[in-house]
This record gives sequence, C-alpha cells and structure tokens, in this order.
Amino acid sequence: MTMEWQSIAGQLAQIGLPALGSLFGGPLGGTIGGLVGKGVAAALGVEPTPQAVATAIAADPGAAQIKLAQIEAETKGREAELADIANARAMQLGLVQTHSWVQNMPAIVTLLIFTAWITLTIALYFVQAEIPERVYQLLSQAYGAANLALGTAIAFWLGSSRSSQIKDNQITALLPTTRR
Repeated sequence: MTMEWQSIAGQLAQIGLPALGSLFGGPLGGTIGGLVGKGVAAALGVEPTPQAVATAIAADPGAAQIKLAQIEAETKGREAELADIANARAMQLGLVQTHSWVQNMPAIVTLLIFTAWITLTIALYFVQAEIPERVYQLLSQAYGAANLALGTAIAFWLGSSRSSQIKDNQITALLPTTRR
C-alpha cells in the first residue's frame, strides 16, 4: 500500500508546522501535495515521496522543523493573504446584497483614474510645448502615479496578478531544486 501525501499532515502539525500540515491535510491536500511535497522533500534532502518525507520527519523531528520553517512561514503568509482577499470579496458581496450605493465605488474610482490618466496623457504628449518646464515635471510625476493607479484598478477588475506572481515564484523556487 502506498502512502499518500495527506498522511504526513499530522506529522507536520505535531512538530510545530500546522500551516504546512494544513496544505497536505486540507481539501486540496491530495492535489497539491505532490507539488508542495517535492519542495518539502528537497528541503529535507530526501526523495520526493510521502514515505521518504515521513521517515525523515520521524527520524529527526527537530531538524525537520528547522529545515521546513521557511516553508511554514510562507504558508502562513499566504493564508493571511487569502483571508484578506476573502474578506474583501465578502464585503463587496454584502454591499451588493444590501443595494448600497458604496458598491459602485470601485467603478467610480476606476473611471476617475482612467479620466486622470487620459487627461495627463493628452497634456504631456500633445500640449507639452505650451507647458512650463516645472509644471511639465509635476505632470510627469502625476502621470507615473496615474499609471500605477490604473494598473491597480485593472488588477482589481481582472484579478490580481500579484498573487499569481507570488504563486509562480513559489512554484519555481520549489521545482528547480527537485530537478537537479
């Protein structure tokens, strides 16, 4: 009988790594266990199998805890980020359900940011010869801020690329160590 990745969740929790253990023991434990398990195995210096990881943890729980502390910290940070996103979604859903006028604020703010961005673009690129140098410098700085704000607004409507980038970085950090 082969061991599943979910079976090491309890061991991780027992050595003081509950957030990491919840990745394996949670509803997606079987699905993501293989991917996260490879990173855990690499950190412990063993083959990327549940049996090898379980054996390494049982052989020296203290060393395993130290070696896996960074993964545990990253897991806790990710949990906090996901909770924050869930709270924001719940708040927006509550505003929609109560028909609050505040539910329209993200759209209004996005429209204002886009209007400012268009206005600054026109001023900087089409009217620049008529603008004094100091005013042009200030408008250039405002344009940079408007670009950043517009990117943030787009991320709000299309989904956060920041969390996707963090996830991609974590996966990339885990995978190369198992390919060597």
